[in-house]
Amino acid sequence: RLVNILKSEQFTLQVLMFPRLSRSRRKLKTTDMYLLHTCHPDVIHGSPESEDDAVKRTTRNSMSWADRESILLLLVLYTLQGIPLGLSGSIPIIMKENGATYDQLSVFSLVSLPFSLKLLWAPLVDTLYIPSVGRRKTWLIPVQLLCGIVMLFGSYRIGSWISDTRTHEDTSGPDSSSLTVFFLFLYILMATQDIAVDGWALTMLSRENIGYASTCNAVGQVLGYFLANQGFIILSDRGWCQRHLGMNSSLVDLSSFVHFWGVIFIVVTVVVWIGKKEVALESARDHPESIHDTYSHIISIFRLKTVQVLVLVLLSARIPFGPSDGVSMFKFQEYGMPKADIASVSPFLLVLSLVLPAFISPYTNQQAMMIYMLGLVLKFVTSLLIWCIFQLAVIEYDTTSENTSTSFYMLFIIVLSLNEIASNMAFGAQMAFFAKVSDPSIGGTYMTLLNTVSNLGSKWPNVISLWLVPKLTYYECTGPMHYFCWNCGDSSSSCLNEGGSFHVYLDGYTVLQFVCGVLGLFWLIFFHRRISALDLTSSQEWLTTSTVRDAHKIV
Repeated sequence: RLVNILKSEQFTLQVLMFPRLSRSRRKLKTTDMYLLHTCHPDVIHGSPESEDDAVKRTTRNSMSWADRESILLLLVLYTLQGIPLGLSGSIPIIMKENGATYDQLSVFSLVSLPFSLKLLWAPLVDTLYIPSVGRRKTWLIPVQLLCGIVMLFGSYRIGSWISDTRTHEDTSGPDSSSLTVFFLFLYILMATQDIAVDGWALTMLSRENIGYASTCNAVGQVLGYFLANQGFIILSDRGWCQRHLGMNSSLVDLSSFVHFWGVIFIVVTVVVWIGKKEVALESARDHPESIHDTYSHIISIFRLKTVQVLVLVLLSARIPFGPSDGVSMFKFQEYGMPKADIASVSPFLLVLSLVLPAFISPYTNQQAMMIYMLGLVLKFVTSLLIWCIFQLAVIEYDTTSENTSTSFYMLFIIVLSLNEIASNMAFGAQMAFFAKVSDPSIGGTYMTLLNTVSNLGSKWPNVISLWLVPKLTYYECTGPMHYFCWNCGDSSSSCLNEGGSFHVYLDGYTVLQFVCGVLGLFWLIFFHRRISALDLTSSQEWLTTSTVRDAHKIV
């Protein structure tokens, strides 16, 4: 059954929904995208397909060398895009290992915001270009060259930023400010590259093979992210390399890894610049809308009451999951779980993320928001289970324990897998709902706007949770001096100097999980009917004023 699903064209459409990053596709309307990814060209044009036509279509769909080269290029470009994103996911774990505070981690987590805000400058990338260079290469070439150069120069400093070799007495832990600026700039470049590559993919491939663009997107991004995140964490961990590879040192280090990919960025960009020509725009329909029109569409979408309700749901739905999504892995690491053990779970989650959309998609066509609600409920439960696993980890990774039990690690994998299933249920359902309600006349802008709001809703609870954890932690000093205090981890020296013992009495993660759990229950009670009502809304309630006015003119 799984093989048949993977071969199906519906799976190709669902792979488009996998990356949790908004996609700016203004050239195709929502209805066009659906047809291109689910129908053959003959179905698109509305002509019945005879047996002879099927034979011709099979011959026509035999992929040309130009399309094969384009697919390979798209895979490379999307893989490159995943490298800085994956590195930004592994850096916080390394920062925590080197003594970073939760305040520093919360600030660093803001580096991913450009992907959530790229709608603000996506119209500029779509409309401003040099015709002699090409609409997409005008942005792609300089952005990727700059990214490669920045990574090359940054590779000579990033090691000192992580270990903080500065001599100032008032500094401790990594140089989080330099790391944040460095990766924030890379994220801005990659968000711009993403806009350019997404748009180029639609014209780079022939019409009958355009469905492969979404597959390249998903596979390339996941591969790049995996290489720079889980792959790098495992290969840079000395303990893992010693256990599994018999080496006394790590296989790679951060500086050499960043330097290597900086070189790859520059080489690939030069090859694309010289060797890949961009197809010129042929008709007026191919030309982008004006910047004014695009921003006008965004404003008109926000004025719809149904959109306002949906935006409120998307911005608040992730509040109960802030501690589990944003803090839990750092807490596992803080209490002794090696970062390589945490990263080793990722292959299981990766497989689930690729396969689950195919199983979920049949149930999201009619009642997408009901599936979305079920996914949130399941994720609420798994967030509590992750907290329970954390309590076991405190005991399992105690300094007196020599080895980690297999049963604990299997339980850890099962709970994280359930959490991944819940996340994919909610994500797949919301993407299906976005495609269903988006105004076809401005489908690209509509979808990108909803994705942007969804990304923001998934980011801010994690940032706030990281910032709040130390402030909600309750400490105890025992000995000659005995006292309790909130957020006083920095004052431990005074207790220790008096011969006392200073330790965490109540972890801020536990406090925050309890508060967010209560808020989550109230959220479910307040929003469950409103979410169910969204499934019952008519398509007319999601149309902008300009679309309705144009429809009346046609009538």
